[in-house]
Amino acid sequence: MRRLSVLLLSCCYLAPIPAYCWWETGHQVIARIAVSHLTPEARLQVARLLDVENSIGAVSSALAEASLWPDQTKKETNTGNWHYIDLALQDRKSDIAARCENDNCVTARVSRFAAQLAGRSGGQVDTRWSDRDALRYVVHFVGDMHQPLHDISNADQGGNCEILDPPVVNAKNLHALWDGELVNVLGPNDRAIATELDREIDALPAKQRAELAAGDQDDWAWEGHLLAEKEIYQRLEIPREPVEFPAKCSEAPSSITGLRLEIAPSYIEAMKPVVRGQLEKGGLRLARLLNDSLTPRNP
Repeated sequence: MRRLSVLLLSCCYLAPIPAYCWWETGHQVIARIAVSHLTPEARLQVARLLDVENSIGAVSSALAEASLWPDQTKKETNTGNWHYIDLALQDRKSDIAARCENDNCVTARVSRFAAQLAGRSGGQVDTRWSDRDALRYVVHFVGDMHQPLHDISNADQGGNCEILDPPVVNAKNLHALWDGELVNVLGPNDRAIATELDREIDALPAKQRAELAAGDQDDWAWEGHLLAEKEIYQRLEIPREPVEFPAKCSEAPSSITGLRLEIAPSYIEAMKPVVRGQLEKGGLRLARLLNDSLTPRNP
């Protein structure tokens, strides 16, 4: 499997430890948006789990910080495979379970940790992880699956093996472009981006907000997969490779590793609304998932 094997190629891993995927900003934006849409009961539970004051500002800052913990600790916890799912371009949605061996992928882990938070794990809670850990994983993994290259593989470790020439700011490969620079161009920091996107969300009719928040983790991963196929692989004319999952980029097809992608400013401009949409949906969906998991049900 891919992400931890590309330490030398991904900008995500070239950064000083701790390193981040979706880098810091995307995860924190999604966390901040989610807090704005929590029920009072769910927000209280989040505040208790994170041991902070139960105010929107305090919970927002704490959850944004908590969203980074899974990346900061994944090397020592050996949980790198949990951050993505390798769905080949040739796969169908029905292949999700087969591509998630032993529940070691992002979709299964969202489901398991959300069930832990809700007390619906059927006695199968992994005692290594506290409820605070479960919250941090849910927040992070919902963010991960809204970065489309965490939902796809074209024998390229989710875009880690295609080199950008020249680099786009700090992004030296395709995955790093989507992890960071396409988010960073949206605003000066996570707080400013989240505020602007939440303003857009609040302007939507309630029905449309509910539609954006709908679905489950398999729906969201498949949506990201289709988005990556259309807006990344097809738009950038990346060759379609046979189904294989190289352990590192040196084992990827030469038609992939030999690419030198020149990213035009027009591509970055065209992707801005796509990335904004992914962040908005990620925040709304995370809020709905936490509301479902943490809001007490009437007997």
